[in-house]
Amino acid sequence: MLSYPIYKGMSAMLLAVILYSINDALIKWLVESYQPMQIIFCRSFFTFFPLLAVVLQKTSWKGLKTNKIGYNALRAGIMALSIPFYIYAFKILPLADAYAVAYVAPLFMAIFSIPILGEKVEKHSWIAIAVGFSGVLVMMRPGSAAFSLGGLSALVGGILWALALVIGRKLSQTEKSLSLTIWFMGACFLMSSFFTPFCWQTPSLLDWGLFAISGILGGFALMAITRAFSLAPASVVAPLDYFIFIFGALIGYVVWGDIPDAFIMLGALILVLSGLYLVYHEARRRPLVLVSFEEM
Repeated sequence: MLSYPIYKGMSAMLLAVILYSINDALIKWLVESYQPMQIIFCRSFFTFFPLLAVVLQKTSWKGLKTNKIGYNALRAGIMALSIPFYIYAFKILPLADAYAVAYVAPLFMAIFSIPILGEKVEKHSWIAIAVGFSGVLVMMRPGSAAFSLGGLSALVGGILWALALVIGRKLSQTEKSLSLTIWFMGACFLMSSFFTPFCWQTPSLLDWGLFAISGILGGFALMAITRAFSLAPASVVAPLDYFIFIFGALIGYVVWGDIPDAFIMLGALILVLSGLYLVYHEARRRPLVLVSFEEM
């Protein structure tokens, strides 16, 4: 029987998934008029407000210090670099299609854990990875919408995100979750600030509002995910992340009239099942030590 904190963790994860799907829909809307770097710049600016509120309420600036500046910068930089690829994928593909291809990330996390964490991937996990890649091939078959620059962009974004998450797993042994989040947002703001002056378009008042909503939702989603993993084991909350495919499909249908084709649905199902297996196996092999929200 699940305990009350675990239910709270599951609720927090579902809230994060809902917030991210709405946020991504706003990005898909905005990318029709603005370049990805300007979107990242404006969103990062507004995301700092909810994060700053948490810093002031839950911890002190001293809690954000790190002795691993190089690793933090590398992880944050790779994670920030993945965002333009995701945004471009949202521009070209329906939300559900972009999510489906990007969920190659758990497969690459298992692969990257070998050289970075020194872990051994067992035979049945390699089978799950191979099955997962077959799902990618089903979705990205020649002639499909996913077999395009948009699909390739989602794939690259997923690979970069996986690499950053594995480095983050290594850092999580000594670094606070909130510190890792702020490093990531700082990298996004710094990276985009170099390119934004060359692609800047002055937003309308409505679009400023959309940027603000997107950034604030993103900040609250980050906090909700952190809250979820502090209350419940990864084996419980991580699979809930796949619900974003459902929410993305619903939003895509209501707003843009997009309907995932049968091959996207089949490939996504194969990819999700293989990813769930890897999450379950990882949770059994490496029990999660829960951390209270106040300690982040």
